Amino acid sequence: MELRMNRTVVSAVESSGTSVQEQSVELDYVLPDYYPDVCKLIKCFVTPSVVSESVSDNRLSYELSAEIRILYCSENSHILQCVTQTLHFSRTAELPDGETCVTEILPVTDYVNCRAVSRRRLDVRGAVTVRIRTSTLRQQEAVSDIFGKNIQLKKQPFCYQAKRMHTANHVILSEELELGSSKPPLLQVVRCDAVPVEQSHKLISGKLMAQGSLQIQILYACEKDGDGSLEPMSFRIPYSQITDLEGIEEQDECEVLCSVASCDLKPVTDENGDIRTLRCEAELRLSCTAFRMASESLVSDAFSTEHPCTVQNIRLLTNSAPAGFSELLICTPKLNCPDSELDCVYDAWCEIRNLTTVSEQTEICISGMLCCYVLVRESSGMPRLLEKEEPFEHRFTIQNLSPADMIQLRASAENCSYTLTGSAEVSLKTELRMEGSVIHCTETEVLSDMQIQEDEKFQDNFALRLYFGKAQENIWEIAKRCHTSVEAILEENDLAQEELSENEMLLIPIIS
Repeated sequence: MELRMNRTVVSAVESSGTSVQEQSVELDYVLPDYYPDVCKLIKCFVTPSVVSESVSDNRLSYELSAEIRILYCSENSHILQCVTQTLHFSRTAELPDGETCVTEILPVTDYVNCRAVSRRRLDVRGAVTVRIRTSTLRQQEAVSDIFGKNIQLKKQPFCYQAKRMHTANHVILSEELELGSSKPPLLQVVRCDAVPVEQSHKLISGKLMAQGSLQIQILYACEKDGDGSLEPMSFRIPYSQITDLEGIEEQDECEVLCSVASCDLKPVTDENGDIRTLRCEAELRLSCTAFRMASESLVSDAFSTEHPCTVQNIRLLTNSAPAGFSELLICTPKLNCPDSELDCVYDAWCEIRNLTTVSEQTEICISGMLCCYVLVRESSGMPRLLEKEEPFEHRFTIQNLSPADMIQLRASAENCSYTLTGSAEVSLKTELRMEGSVIHCTETEVLSDMQIQEDEKFQDNFALRLYFGKAQENIWEIAKRCHTSVEAILEENDLAQEELSENEMLLIPIIS
């Protein structure tokens, strides 16, 4: 019987690395007539976000937005003023050759400086770093079966990602946010923080439904008791979106990542000329990925009981389905104001920067910098922003972790509370939520080809031979050396396992 081999193609996703792009942020801004003159700059913030993305011919095109928010005070007034401008940039990036998938586009503010050129003119200079993580789909061919020439096969089951489907959808939210009659009228929004919460997804009739809520925290300037003040408010807007992923099936595993592309608050003036309503226009970006797992039995070794042979092996890469994790770290930094006494705290929040992830044996180590901000009122009545950077580190165990595994991480600072612990000290308590997934990547040696030397034949002119086996010796290796089958050795010696538990004499039947 002629030698015949069946082959199969196994796909695998491997990391292509991370590329970095820099985007400068520059703004020369002249205050409109309805804004008062600048007397004291408080702080300038730049918040970057990715609005859209597309991939074509190994080229990534994306739109980046950068919201600039400048806080300042005017002369003889304690009312905090806020100037906002949004800049848009279109960028492209070359991707590695092959079937490439963009796994993450993460924009981070590098630095920002703001100065008052004059009482009516502000100059902003900063930079945003965009990190682009990509992965490449690798097609690998391996031997799944061999027939003829009395071939003995050693097979191993492999589980891998057979198909990966991805799409990105945008959800538009529109809602009117009421301040309520107990709150003072709004002068302007000083800070707006929008974060997706309570996220979940499920498959319904071949479609992916994602739902959750958008948590909006705002801080607005107002007048109270004849002086400037600040008031915090919190709102929650639910969302639900059905996404079509071509070819998706009920058994597929899905992952949905939600990010805020934009959140715009527009004041609505009532009949008395007061602002007690904000019209919220928000855009969410849903990145939806479905994974279809498959299993295949592949040949890891082979030999012939009739002829000498040679085999060629390859290192086969396989991926698991994403295994999610969620970790919580409590941080309690303290901020001091040594040169002034504090009258009250208006608001406090934290941001995470310089986030890094390192896998160490069975542990994942997450570290970064926690940037803390506390907006206070000094005893003079003037608003002031306290700032502090504090490093953090968190370790946790993941089973079967290896250096080749792909880790995707998202981190946010949530539920920041504060306590005025002294005349010049504020204690914070914030929760660092670290969520993500691990794709286990395994390399295993399997058969890629086999050649039989048909002009040579083993000269086994006996039916049975004796072999002294050692403890922990594998029956497959014994059968391979003796040109027989594993089944024949097990049956002849009444063995139940394919590894010897102790030293013993074996009867080796010869087959042809």
